[in-house]
Amino acid sequence: MIDATQVHHDWDNGLEPLLRIASGDTVHYDLRMAGHGQIREGDAYADTQLDFATLYHLSGPVFVEGARPCDTLKVEILSLTPGDWGWSSILPGLGLLPDDFPEPWVTTFDLRGGDTIEAAPGVHIPMAPFLGTMGTHPDEPRTAAAFPPHKGGGNMDTRHLTQGSTLWLPIWCEGALFSCGDPHAAQGDGEVCVTAVECPMRASLRLTVEPRTISGPTFHTAGPLLSVDESAGHLGTMGLHADLMEGARIAVRSMIDRLEADHGLSRRDAYVLCSLAGDLKIFEIVDSGVWNVGFTMPRAILPTSS
Repeated sequence: MIDATQVHHDWDNGLEPLLRIASGDTVHYDLRMAGHGQIREGDAYADTQLDFATLYHLSGPVFVEGARPCDTLKVEILSLTPGDWGWSSILPGLGLLPDDFPEPWVTTFDLRGGDTIEAAPGVHIPMAPFLGTMGTHPDEPRTAAAFPPHKGGGNMDTRHLTQGSTLWLPIWCEGALFSCGDPHAAQGDGEVCVTAVECPMRASLRLTVEPRTISGPTFHTAGPLLSVDESAGHLGTMGLHADLMEGARIAVRSMIDRLEADHGLSRRDAYVLCSLAGDLKIFEIVDSGVWNVGFTMPRAILPTSS
């Protein structure tokens, strides 16, 4: 078990390793949520003390014996168990639609009830825990902020890295210097409102060095991409535009409109639900000059049928 109280808030390949292991060993983590100590269960935004300089509590680095630059680190995700509660928020100036939602807002979720989360009134989504951040420390730059992903992985927010999945990461430093954190109980592809269901988590990861070189992170999933029941189909919207980001905004705004008009959600709840359970994707990129960015929502989770 790695010491849960020893954390870092940025990537820094000069940090002293917190743990040294042999290739193939399993590391057990008790990971803090993003915002640990800055938000409490039941808080409104005015009650929080969110500090982006220390928001992420990354555990590590772990030094894997025999790991060399140009090798690959295989990360087997053996188990992921969320804690008792989580939170999500809309934060000024962040997310896909900051101009549409300028007011800050925070909500917390009770995760003690089983396998689902009430993401909005009458809307229950399946828990699908994963770690938003897993990475090997880059060689350059020596230090980097925790938020954007980097060439060793980092804050990739890939919701498909659930229990049973395997991730491969390029190694840039001696010992690989693996760190992880940012646990999520659920998230949609895109994480469009800027947060998932942020929560603490117990995790077990097996770290193995492979003597081969990869150009960037790759993964195998443990099964289907979605944990939700897809038998009822999906509601989909499209953003047709010459700019992919503007197409994404159009698609998400259209989904918010549909969730409000057809399913009775407030625009705020609809936006957060898009971040927690909807999927942003590229439907088409081959037509010259105009791209089709899509957004889909599983109909099985919605309170009424359209």
